[in-house]
Amino acid sequence: MTHEMMFGAAQWLAADEKSAAPNIRASFHMPAFTRARIIICGLGYFQLYLNGKKVSDDLFVPVTSDYVKRPITQNGLPFDEEMHHRCYCLEYDIASYLQEGKNELGVALGSGFFHQLMGGFDYRVVFGQMRLCYRIEWEDAQGNHGEILSGPDARWHDSIVTEYNFFRGEKQDLNQCPADWMTAPYDTWQPVEILPPMETEYQLQDCPADTIIRQLTPRLIKSTPQARLYDAGENISGWVVLEDESKKGEEIHVLVSEDLNECGHLHPRYQHQQHLDVISDGNRRLLHLQHTWHGFRYFTVEGKAKVHSVAVIHSNVPVASSFASSSPVLNWLYQAFIRTQLSNMHGGIPSDCPHLERKGYTGDGQLLCETVLRTLNHKEFLRKWMRDILDCQDIHSGHVQYVAPYSRCGGGPGGWGCAIITVPWQYYRQYGDPAPLAEMYDGMCHYLEYMENHSENHLVVSDRPGEWCLGDWCPPGGENPNRVAPRLPEPFVNTYFLIKCLSLIQQIEKTLGKAVNPLWEERKNAAVSALNNAYFDAESGNYCGGVEGANAFALDIGLGNEKTLPAMIAHYEKLGGYDTGIFGTEIVTRVLFEQGESALAFQLLTSENDASFADWMKFGATTLWEYWNGGYQRSLSHPMFGAVTKELFHYVLGIRQENESCGWKKAVIAPTLIHELPYAHGHIETPLGKVCVSYQAWEDQLKMEIDIPAGMDAVLSLQGKIIPLNAGFQKIIL
Repeated sequence: MTHEMMFGAAQWLAADEKSAAPNIRASFHMPAFTRARIIICGLGYFQLYLNGKKVSDDLFVPVTSDYVKRPITQNGLPFDEEMHHRCYCLEYDIASYLQEGKNELGVALGSGFFHQLMGGFDYRVVFGQMRLCYRIEWEDAQGNHGEILSGPDARWHDSIVTEYNFFRGEKQDLNQCPADWMTAPYDTWQPVEILPPMETEYQLQDCPADTIIRQLTPRLIKSTPQARLYDAGENISGWVVLEDESKKGEEIHVLVSEDLNECGHLHPRYQHQQHLDVISDGNRRLLHLQHTWHGFRYFTVEGKAKVHSVAVIHSNVPVASSFASSSPVLNWLYQAFIRTQLSNMHGGIPSDCPHLERKGYTGDGQLLCETVLRTLNHKEFLRKWMRDILDCQDIHSGHVQYVAPYSRCGGGPGGWGCAIITVPWQYYRQYGDPAPLAEMYDGMCHYLEYMENHSENHLVVSDRPGEWCLGDWCPPGGENPNRVAPRLPEPFVNTYFLIKCLSLIQQIEKTLGKAVNPLWEERKNAAVSALNNAYFDAESGNYCGGVEGANAFALDIGLGNEKTLPAMIAHYEKLGGYDTGIFGTEIVTRVLFEQGESALAFQLLTSENDASFADWMKFGATTLWEYWNGGYQRSLSHPMFGAVTKELFHYVLGIRQENESCGWKKAVIAPTLIHELPYAHGHIETPLGKVCVSYQAWEDQLKMEIDIPAGMDAVLSLQGKIIPLNAGFQKIIL
């Protein structure tokens, strides 16, 4: 949609570029009306007020996108790839906020990802100057229509935010702007600047916005004359809410951290420079961040302010699952994954961490996609992110960025760029909607050509010059650049993903009713031969010496001989834990379950080695960490290792969709009974409704309770028996 189609003759308004987070005001008159709506976009973020009332609980809108071609190179580096640009706008029904006669509109702007000037090498992102555009449309009882458009009559003023860093926090001076700025006289405010329309595709936001999901009551740990230290009880994304009790000119300082150090103070490594600094105006009001969020558990407050609450903030994506069992580690894994994933859902981006980077890595996103589809109501959020992936593909080379929307980052081919194929396929399988497959099909083919052009002797060996070319990311010791432990060769991992996607594109073509291109099978066979020639030892059955899940990678794409699976089993029985990175951890666990080695898969999931979920649990973690080892960490809220959470549903509870099915029309309930796990219960939500499974095993008897939604063709597959399941609740004793 063009600017004219979205906004008509409305104009883009801006304040002085030096303003950290300006407020914009305008007055307008309304005749008698029965209906009224506003279409509005404020970049980077906006909050809309009409007649002093906040119009929505939405936060950090519009959702982030690759808004427009950037006027400068990315972080001072030349960026020669050409992408598609998109800008989201919001539509609100505002009839209840307006009155006949004079009305007051106020908008608070924050720069978000759109105009982030402050920060280091990887954090400076500039698309343009902060701006606002809106169009109010009304209708009266006689069916007459009219509109009110943003224009040069608006004025601007600095808000309470005097310094803003999207990744770090804010400095606020409450004396700079009164609390009632959205209705107070504004004659002395400055005239707005008029900016030209952006050359981009405009679209109404169809992705859930961020909002305050719940409120926590933090616990006071200790108090000194300098500051009070609090524990929110869990690692979250959000902000601290304070009640100002200061006199005019007095200062309040909030620092946050994900952890405490050995002395019981905020751990500086996990503060990530996150802060809120306030100069009071002496009036009692609630204080919190305005245009960003923090990732934290612990915080200190210095100054005269009472802690009101901690607001948990993320995209409004409901939890659509449950899991409980007799294993404390598996229960912790499920809860920690949910909390970590939600903490990393902001502005339509499934991010890597809620503080340091906040980037939608295509590697993390494709790895976690199916797990999130099993556990959260992910449809609209994922639909938006798939557009980001396609928008950020280079239209010339077919290269898919490591991050969508694009910002400076690292990654590589295969595990990252193949998201353009794997993510829409998982979406189709879950919802039965082939539209994204059709929309992204040409991009998929273009990316497979890119992979071909970056192969040597049919192995994918490179990506863009000067960029990272990773294989599996973050195996144990991977945080140490001088590690001596084995590491899978990057071409091995990249080529694994190529082979998998060459099989997948053929399934996609069949799904779309297209003729299957024989070129894909030819390239797949060539890549398989190259992988075997370079990395397979037929005598031992090992790929790459059997380290870091190499045999599981191979088995997952149908490679290896009769010795490969036994070699893999022997390796992990001896090791007793994981030696894998983010991809290998999921692949090893799943392949073991698929091959009937459920006891060994359970042993890895519940291992107490250094590279284990139990190790994180032992340290008191409430979220998943970036690195396995408990010593060095960079972030304590990274969901990527949580991809194995889906196996709790697929194999522990046994809720799986049949291979040829989509939209959960056909399902099989086949729980993997593990001696050490006598009890498990949980559910997932499918497009047809909830599937609930619980089982209790004792001595020689198994009691199951299963609930199947109407319209689903389901069977129970257990102990060699196939039992048809009816819609509704049923008890089964075996």
